[in-house]
Amino acid sequence: MWRRIRHNALLLHLLAILVALTIAVALILGLSPYLDRTLKPAATDGLNPRAGVYLPNMGDNWNEQSVNFQRMRTALGNGTLVILGSSELSSHDLRFEPYRFFPTELGVPTLAYGHAKFQSYGIFRVLQSLSDSFTPGTKLVIMLSPAWFAAEGELPSSAFAEHISGPVLTELWKRPAARKNLIYWVRHHEMWGILGLLAQAELTNFRDKIQMWVSGKPIASGAAYDPTPAAIAATRNATFPVPAKLPQADWQKLLSEARATGMLLSNANPYAVRNQYYKSHLSLVDDPTHQEFARGNPLAAHEFADLSQLMEFLAQKKVRAYFVLQPLNTKLVLDSERFIPTARSIMSMCRRYEMSCLNLYRLKAVPGIFHDDMHLAELGWALVDEGIDHHFSQ
Repeated sequence: MWRRIRHNALLLHLLAILVALTIAVALILGLSPYLDRTLKPAATDGLNPRAGVYLPNMGDNWNEQSVNFQRMRTALGNGTLVILGSSELSSHDLRFEPYRFFPTELGVPTLAYGHAKFQSYGIFRVLQSLSDSFTPGTKLVIMLSPAWFAAEGELPSSAFAEHISGPVLTELWKRPAARKNLIYWVRHHEMWGILGLLAQAELTNFRDKIQMWVSGKPIASGAAYDPTPAAIAATRNATFPVPAKLPQADWQKLLSEARATGMLLSNANPYAVRNQYYKSHLSLVDDPTHQEFARGNPLAAHEFADLSQLMEFLAQKKVRAYFVLQPLNTKLVLDSERFIPTARSIMSMCRRYEMSCLNLYRLKAVPGIFHDDMHLAELGWALVDEGIDHHFSQ
């Protein structure tokens, strides 16, 4: 047999690859637990939790992932305002973006997590991996986007591999029920592609650990969101533990200011969007309107079942999260009424699981509500902040 293998170059190459893979897996399985116990992850981005923290994901390297996972764990446990969502959290230039407004103007430590394509299933799994951090003082806000319920809206495989990896995957894998569900999800969603991405992430993490072990220093990473000097200065007196109730702001004054800003920045186009967005995008096409739900019924989307699973999980953990259903710009989305039955069903789901929910889907397209076809602008975010403040000041 070995004589035949020796004379077959292809078999020799395959055998060499198999041996190399076996050695690599053995090294990772043997060394990785030792490195986990030995290495001490440390923050290198300079983020001050009192100034508001934004994380698009857990991070790009093992040190960053470990630090940010612990940040999330601490924030959920000590009463920091934690906000999960998708692309709406990426607008760093807005005064009323929660991780800017609450720490800067109310002195409330705030951590926001998520970017585009981070949806109900991903939120559920990330929170499940952190569920031992929940306390009666947990302040959790979850932003819901109607776009998640479009035909193609289910959590993409790339987002699964991005958010459900590193320490999140490690924690979930320890739990038999969660592990079984993850295996089922992967088998039914581009299995080999997801496994390849997860394997690549594990190899990268192992490389990072070796780098830190050899250098004796944590891997430096830049901040995903750099708070302004004003935000840092305004929150120097913020104290921990975080108060059980948020302070009440002067919302009559704040909403008036938000309306004035919205009118100033969104008064020169027929779609009630930011003037700059209209100039750089909408004005360049003949007809910028579109149908959001042209390829399916939003009530039948996988996202609806994923959201139900998320609420059921939070109810079991006795976490009364605050859900915010965002609106669509009816001047640009022609079939927005098709989502109304789904919006009503989501509100019914909130009542069933005893979650507090703010339904902003009924908002009309007026200057200041929308940045574009679905993302919130000054007045839109101010209304969200008002709801959050009222809910957690009760």
